[in-house]
Amino acid sequence: MSLELTEVAKDWDWLADLKEFNLLAISPFGDLLLQDASGSICLLDINLGSLEAATEAGVNPSILFPMAFDDAIAAGYRKDGLHLSSGTCYGYKRQLVTGATMESANVYIATLSEYLSFMGSFHDQIKDVADGETVVLEVVNRKVVQ
Repeated sequence: MSLELTEVAKDWDWLADLKEFNLLAISPFGDLLLQDASGSICLLDINLGSLEAATEAGVNPSILFPMAFDDAIAAGYRKDGLHLSSGTCYGYKRQLVTGATMESANVYIATLSEYLSFMGSFHDQIKDVADGETVVLEVVNRKVVQ
């Protein structure tokens, strides 16, 4: 795992202070399995924009959060030619919270840090929108200052 939580923390600070967690694992969909200072384990579900606490003990991601670590879905994407490499995850062209499907036609190989950042900003912008309400998305290119 080459991802540093500090890279994406600013985009999720509206939900949680990611700097307070240790990163345990990353799902093929970019979700982050995290552990806080007390040892509690949770999942930052980047596609739903939520932080879910584990309801069972242990650290096996596929048991704690089966949907995020479901290899059957990822296997379907691989079968359709979508193969992940280091630093990538499956991204959705149209976001699932908008009613989009998880079918391969809606999936692309995303750069993990960029997708995490995008999804944090996306969910921050829609967090107060009621279900079924219309939204207009504005995409802003950020300039990186070196």
